[in-house]
Amino acid sequence: MPTAEHRHSPARRRLLQGALASAFIGAPLARAQGTDKVLRLGFIGPGKKPAAATGWALQQGQLQRELAALGFREIATRNFPNGPDLNEAFVAGALDVGIYGDTPAVVARSKGLDSQLIGFDAVGMNVWLLTPRGGVRSVKELEGQAIGVARGSYMHRYVLGLLKENGLQRSVKVIHMFPRDGEAALDQGSIAAFAAQIDVGPLLASRGYPVIDEASAHPTLLGTSVIVASKKILAAAPALPAAWTRAREAALREIHQDSERYYAFHSEVSGFPLAAVKASHPLGQFPREAFPAQGLALLEEVKKFLLGEKLVSQDFALDQWKVSTA
Repeated sequence: MPTAEHRHSPARRRLLQGALASAFIGAPLARAQGTDKVLRLGFIGPGKKPAAATGWALQQGQLQRELAALGFREIATRNFPNGPDLNEAFVAGALDVGIYGDTPAVVARSKGLDSQLIGFDAVGMNVWLLTPRGGVRSVKELEGQAIGVARGSYMHRYVLGLLKENGLQRSVKVIHMFPRDGEAALDQGSIAAFAAQIDVGPLLASRGYPVIDEASAHPTLLGTSVIVASKKILAAAPALPAAWTRAREAALREIHQDSERYYAFHSEVSGFPLAAVKASHPLGQFPREAFPAQGLALLEEVKKFLLGEKLVSQDFALDQWKVSTA
């Protein structure tokens, strides 16, 4: 799980901060001016732009219009390969807002990341557990085998929870593996299974890799995508959460009115086939409200699981993490 960000030396931390901050061209100047600011948004994804409701709000200009009223002239985006990397950017002070999976977000908050939950971008995200062609045919057959999964991700929590449900937590080796490496490992048979996230899972299934389990069969192991903001940016712009929620609401109205147009956009920015995108992102996963009951319940499950597995040691109240959007 993501702990590296808390082990850097001061010199390493300064180097990391400089390297990450340099990705946001013009941001230091804009912040110095004070009234013409750049908001730095980090997200997890394969493309150069975010998707879901926030991505569409950016594409259509709703988010820019809402934030312009708060003094932001630009939203600079940067994608990260996983949640732990995004957490490092937050620790380095190189991000104002991040959109990423619940598990790394909860780990970071438990370890003291100075941030607040301002909403959810998706609730109920699935995971697909795939095997090599001709490989094992059930979860029970994974005993003594190896599973590939991106550590620190919502898929990682699913894998650990699934193994515990089946009494396999001590007999199955869990190997860190980025999504981009999953297909090659399956093809070579170097792992017995790979836990794939949204988009990747349906794509690999369409290529003939058998699916032996899904998070959708285990409701408490589904994932969420949370929106987190630094306390510093919230102190400077306390109306930010409400503005973000309004922009998402406007985007969702358009998405529901013309879902085909939205899915075409999502497919283009993510680089995944339309069929995989539709299978991964049913519109019901995009909540209209900032703090849907299912999303908060899943966050509690994440906390309970991480504490029970001693992957984090510090509990916290969700009511103290989330902010008001009224």
